Amino acid sequence: MEELIFEKRGFIAYITLNRPEHLNTFTEQLIKDFQETISIISKAKDIRFVVIKGAGKAFCAGVDVRGKVYNPLNSREFLIKFNNLLNSIESIPQPSLSLINGNAVAGGFELALATTFRFSIKSAKMGLPEARLGLVAAGGASFRLPRLIGFGKALEIALTADLINGKDAHDILLVNKVFDTVDEMNLEGDKFAERIASNAPLAVSFVKDAFYNNLSNPVQIATMLEILSASVNHFSEDKKEGVAAFFEKRTPNFKGE
Repeated sequence: MEELIFEKRGFIAYITLNRPEHLNTFTEQLIKDFQETISIISKAKDIRFVVIKGAGKAFCAGVDVRGKVYNPLNSREFLIKFNNLLNSIESIPQPSLSLINGNAVAGGFELALATTFRFSIKSAKMGLPEARLGLVAAGGASFRLPRLIGFGKALEIALTADLINGKDAHDILLVNKVFDTVDEMNLEGDKFAERIASNAPLAVSFVKDAFYNNLSNPVQIATMLEILSASVNHFSEDKKEGVAAFFEKRTPNFKGE
């Protein structure tokens, strides 16, 4: 059985974590397949929105640690791959939506935080139980969660290790919409995806980039400004003149155009 299912309907890509018997927990293979799928989606001109969901009764219950012995070296390697995946999901050109149909805890909760939007059913449980287990969350929650719900509430969720339901998550703006049933959530998720996918894809991508980069660190902001400046300058008359003068071995005549 495939651990991850990828489907495309119209302009919308659907990614399903397909390990229902293990609550869709992450394995190294699932992370690898997920990363490859996201890389394909990021370059696809005919995909304008991404929906992520879990098969069965859970969204994702974190990392599958059964039979795995971790040490400082292999845990570091695993966490780098896991964080690279979450960063890739957050930074793809297309907006994304998590459909939280059941437990979204630990790494599964951090996956939901990395998507642009989150829908949930009222009974779903989500949060960071790591502190209760003597663990430390290491998938970007300390950055993404305060950004969504504020520093104090985020720290409360992390340090109490309590799980909150979908209704409470909606009340603190952690999820965008909440529903009574999975069927209702899936239906509205499709409508929401189609609504955004019907907008101009480049404009949607640029707006998404602008919002996220305003929350990024100075190096990321500076890099994005350089990219934008270079992209605009590429079409200037001065750029054309400069390149032409270089190849013609003459002094360029710049006009500020």
